[in-house]
Amino acid sequence: MSLSDAELGPPPAPAPEPGDETLNRSSVPLGRRGAIGVETSSFTGGDSDVSGIAIALFARMPFAGHTFLDVRVPFGLAMDERTDAVLGNVTLGAHHIARAGTRLWLTVGGAVGLATLSGQTQHHSSYEPVGASRAYWDLHEYFPSILPIHARLGAEAHFGPLIARGQLEPVLYIPLGRNKEYEVAIQHAAELQVGHGIGGGLRVQGMALPTFDNVSVRHAVARNLYVLALEPFLTIERKLTFLRAGLLLPLDEELGPPLDHTWGFRFSAGVRVD
Repeated sequence: MSLSDAELGPPPAPAPEPGDETLNRSSVPLGRRGAIGVETSSFTGGDSDVSGIAIALFARMPFAGHTFLDVRVPFGLAMDERTDAVLGNVTLGAHHIARAGTRLWLTVGGAVGLATLSGQTQHHSSYEPVGASRAYWDLHEYFPSILPIHARLGAEAHFGPLIARGQLEPVLYIPLGRNKEYEVAIQHAAELQVGHGIGGGLRVQGMALPTFDNVSVRHAVARNLYVLALEPFLTIERKLTFLRAGLLLPLDEELGPPLDHTWGFRFSAGVRVD
């Protein structure tokens, strides 16, 4: 005599596919999840007393499905003969993560800055070293008298324990106040990481600055049309928290060579909110 469906109870849950421990319950990679945290970067000049620290508070809040609302509030400290504090350009935006295959995710999004950094009220020495601490990545956060419009394109692919990432992010600098020049920056990066919950890898990032041969506000990056940097990094992902640390090694003529003229340290940590 066979048992009824009620007597048998619900069918057992299907076994997870290999590698599913690398995703959250919404099938988003661990590193792409919603978060609230802090990101810091710092550098020291090998042949000078100039140093800078960038500190950004950020939030990626789940909004609908795989769409997130983004907020970044950047601060900075520049140290030479004195210490100057600066509030960078606060940005508000959103991004969406689309699953494009079994192990491929695409990110599309953007942000607009609030133009909170003014070249009329801040001396150039208070923001130039802060931007240099990231090898000028996200330079628009520490560039004065602009309204930045930031587009974001990204991809992440998983191959067993390997993770490959790519970023392409053009930024338009709309001039304000005494600034008269529109500028365009195209930041791009590629990463290769080994390991998911605990991992390490190498990041290669570039800042293409095709219009910076003519800059109407004083900035050390003027006439430097390309900045390249490497970053070996370690990362830890847990259910509720994350941490990443890396050593930033600029390769361009102005900031490099690495460990000789300039070197930097990156650190980010926070809690997950999804």
